[in-house]
Amino acid sequence: MLVPRPEDQILICVARRSLDAPEAANLRQLLRRDLDWNYLLLMAQRHRVVASLHYHLVSECPEAIPAKVSSTLARLNQENTRSNLLLTGELLKIIGLFEAHGIAAVPFKGPTLALWAYGDVGRREFGDLDILVKKYDVPAVRKLLLSEGFAPRPELNAAQQAASLKFDCSHNFANERNIWLDVHWDFVVPSASVQIDTNQLWDRLQPILVNRRELKTVSVEDLLLILCLHGFTHFWERLGWIGDVAALIDSQKKIDWPLLLNNADRMGSRRILLLGLYLASELLGASVPPDVWNGTPADATVMALADQVQSGLFTDGTQPVGILSELRLNLATKEGKRDKLASCIRLVATPRVDDWKLLPLPGSLFFLYYALRPFRLTGKYAAKLLRRSADREASPNGNDGVVS
Repeated sequence: MLVPRPEDQILICVARRSLDAPEAANLRQLLRRDLDWNYLLLMAQRHRVVASLHYHLVSECPEAIPAKVSSTLARLNQENTRSNLLLTGELLKIIGLFEAHGIAAVPFKGPTLALWAYGDVGRREFGDLDILVKKYDVPAVRKLLLSEGFAPRPELNAAQQAASLKFDCSHNFANERNIWLDVHWDFVVPSASVQIDTNQLWDRLQPILVNRRELKTVSVEDLLLILCLHGFTHFWERLGWIGDVAALIDSQKKIDWPLLLNNADRMGSRRILLLGLYLASELLGASVPPDVWNGTPADATVMALADQVQSGLFTDGTQPVGILSELRLNLATKEGKRDKLASCIRLVATPRVDDWKLLPLPGSLFFLYYALRPFRLTGKYAAKLLRRSADREASPNGNDGVVS
């Protein structure tokens, strides 16, 4: 990957768990360049790698950091550490609360990922807590959180709550202290081109120590797949997400790679997994075993997607992913025609948040969402086409309207 700006090269260098001698030497050499430190700090915040930038710069060459930049970077790192410690304490309280009421709850990402991947809760940036519960416990979880001062974000009426359980995979809650909790009963929405068997995931939980307290979290293999799915959903627009995958690989020496690949095959997400592994390996030097590539080398599709990700990492901004872009990405990850067709049908036909928020229906009429969705999509994209046509006609040259 050609990265022309030294500031971007620095971010790629530091977005990893540790630096070997050549990487540390490369970082010191880059820091001798004439740098735009404001740009470096802004991009570090955008990519959620401020903690890694601070850690590696202070560890390797603190004398190279201008005093004002050093002060700003230290402040940002301290703010992140304080926030992470606060959220970790809240996580332990919430898990204890759920346990006291007989509700099984599994934290993932957030503090548990920070500890597993980096060995330090302050080495990773996160702003909320992700917890997996069983689907049948969601109403009880909602009631319990309401009693503890958490409110749903957004608020849903009874019909919308039922629709959310059927057509979504998680819901946010927040309290007056701005503690955000993302309660999951699944990891992907039903309309997604891949599906996770959460029942099997519960059977593979592993222990982790958080502040000397043992919690259960998802297995390393399941977490890697979840991280790759999440990154793909947002087309890997943050370097920090790639860094998490690389750090988890390099910190966990007993990953069951055959199990990971088999799970991806069952979900129909092998290319999604390979894309995440390829980015972590090529960009950040993650130690992906050769056997992973020997069985299924990164094919032309994976490499083309990786090129798109890398070329967009340090552009001015990201474009929101609409259903057409989502459809193209999902089709790119499928190999057979039958899988491609099934993915298209599921994505286009399965109701989503905008459908059930637009028209709340009782449970007995949920089947109507499947009939209403094509009309909503048709109206939405017809309106977009009309606006584009109007913009072109209003343009002085008649054809300068931007088509996205």
